[in-house]
Amino acid sequence: MQNGIAMRTWPVTFDTDGFHIGIVVSFGHLIPKKIINSFPLGMLNVHGSLLPKWRGASPITYSLKNGDTHTGVTIMNILPKKFDIGEIIAQEQISITPDETLPELRAKLAKIGANLLVETIKKLPSILSNGRPQNETEATYAPKFTSKISLIKWDEMSAIDIYNLQRALVGLYPLTTKFRNTMIKLLDIKKIEKPNHLSHLQLDIPGVATFDKVNKVLIVKCKDDSWISVGKVSIPGRRSMSANDFSNGFILGQKQRIIVFQ
Repeated sequence: MQNGIAMRTWPVTFDTDGFHIGIVVSFGHLIPKKIINSFPLGMLNVHGSLLPKWRGASPITYSLKNGDTHTGVTIMNILPKKFDIGEIIAQEQISITPDETLPELRAKLAKIGANLLVETIKKLPSILSNGRPQNETEATYAPKFTSKISLIKWDEMSAIDIYNLQRALVGLYPLTTKFRNTMIKLLDIKKIEKPNHLSHLQLDIPGVATFDKVNKVLIVKCKDDSWISVGKVSIPGRRSMSANDFSNGFILGQKQRIIVFQ
């Protein structure tokens, strides 16, 4: 609107005559065949994964949650009735760094996708004849999710699983767990080595936590005898507090050495 581009809203109520090709990016609607066919060159989609991996609405989040080491952008033909199944017209792959978060990866893929789209359009219509079908046996899915995805399942998730989930949800949802029948948020989560200086405590089940006075963090045992640290905690009705303040109020303040998250 700021640049004076004519804006039209979905669903399509205007005449598509005069347009050569349709383009969609992050568009959560199936497009009817009659609309696709109304464009002489059909329609293209810019998708934030290396299709057929992570078809669906949330490819970037699932690539991080899964701990993928690389991803990319795919430009593909739009087909009716199903999402993300068309021929691959162009792809570009990039690496994912171990600590990269959702906003960082999204911004990187946005630039790559924009450039790849421009290069693809420059090669129209000949590039359309070079499309290749997706391998259905390699397809994985990244459906829409709700805030429930943020819940930590201590007996099912290792430290790296929890850390990757945090990376995948930055800017969307903080990770959550249940503490004394109340849902709380765990913030500033990091992977750590097994805390040998606290080996005298009975930290033998996933979800058990204690306060590490040396590093001023909560430490929590995860699946497979792996560990995370938690720098801050948010409890409903209170401001976010440091791990030290949480310990003073809910661990040492209750004359306990350990607590259990569920």
